[in-house]
Amino acid sequence: MKPVWSFRRRVVVDGTAGPIRSLRTMVETSLEEQNVPEEAVRSVVLAFSEALDNAWEHGTEGAGEVDVRLRCTPRYVFISLTDSGSQQLPPGEITHVSEDSERGRGLMLMKKLMDVVHIQPLTTGGTKVAMLRLSKEGI
Repeated sequence: MKPVWSFRRRVVVDGTAGPIRSLRTMVETSLEEQNVPEEAVRSVVLAFSEALDNAWEHGTEGAGEVDVRLRCTPRYVFISLTDSGSQQLPPGEITHVSEDSERGRGLMLMKKLMDVVHIQPLTTGGTKVAMLRLSKEGI
């Protein structure tokens, strides 16, 4: 693996699942091509998928732009996505989700899979989600 590898993609979401699926596949393939360990690939892709689903459902309401950045080094994988929507985060942070709840599990899952999860509403509208997965066995 190169010491540092990164990419940035801006994807137009058009209300269909195609662009979302291709973005997930692109992230997964890129990590595998960089020889990131399989367990780390699964964790990053699942956390990214949760954030991407939220951006699609809430941030773009099915149509808009999503900007994705991915960076791999031997010490970490960093991934972020920024949506162009106007949806704002609810005040406070979800601290407990009932087992019967249909909402809030994605954020809990992202926090479990990644070492750092930062969610920031943007003053221009939209939301940025940045996540970091530190090397456990050398990425």
